[in-house]
Amino acid sequence: MSLAYPNLQPFDETYVLYDGKSITSFVLVFFTLLPIFIMVFIFSWFVSTRELEACIMAFGHVVNDIINIVVKKILKENRPTKMFEDYYEIIKQDVFKKETYLESCITQKDIIKDKILNKVDFQKDSQRSGYGMPSAHSQFMGFFFGYLLLRILYFWKFDSKITKRGGILFLTISTILTPVSRVVLGYHSIMQVTVGVVLGMFLGSTYFIVCQYVRRLGITDWIVNLPISKYMMVKDSTYKGCISLKEEREQWLKRCKDNKKN
Repeated sequence: MSLAYPNLQPFDETYVLYDGKSITSFVLVFFTLLPIFIMVFIFSWFVSTRELEACIMAFGHVVNDIINIVVKKILKENRPTKMFEDYYEIIKQDVFKKETYLESCITQKDIIKDKILNKVDFQKDSQRSGYGMPSAHSQFMGFFFGYLLLRILYFWKFDSKITKRGGILFLTISTILTPVSRVVLGYHSIMQVTVGVVLGMFLGSTYFIVCQYVRRLGITDWIVNLPISKYMMVKDSTYKGCISLKEEREQWLKRCKDNKKN
């Protein structure tokens, strides 16, 4: 929020402060933004393949995010203040060290100190609260891990066990580094990210199981046969008729070969 323009505020999902002199801090910024990248990927996945699974995952993440907001407002646990306290000290030394400027900005100094140390305006008047328990980013990754791990283990086809294990390893590392980034960058405590990951994993795995029962009831079959689904060519091949990348390539080569014959 700007003192000159009090109505301005950062976009909740992408505003990240980090130590510009630290390479580690810079790298962790990308992991803290990983939930944004994942949602962009899910949207691109649907646009390019028209898979119903992409919509199911996106809807699950929306529900997960709503639950996070509700839990935060119930628990009302503040975020850690160390980073903001350090930031205030920098402001005090670099900006307000000149006496003449200090005299003209004493009111602004008090306002900034109050905003930083008490964080009363952190995400104020936005859809989110300024509270830190549980971490939304960590809960997102926990949900993603819980859902996708079960999907990888029981439904997705891989050309080799190495590819499957590599996918699980990459998923695990990403799920760990995102909460780590939230702690290192000063936005959450260890307990806040831990609760976020655990809650997210529970919700993600539960949502996956519920979705399988919904599929068995034929609800997804009904959805893919709706007029709008037919118009958009929506399919559910991740559940029925799933093929590996190798099989997909072989089918493509066969089509190319058949076209040459014709």
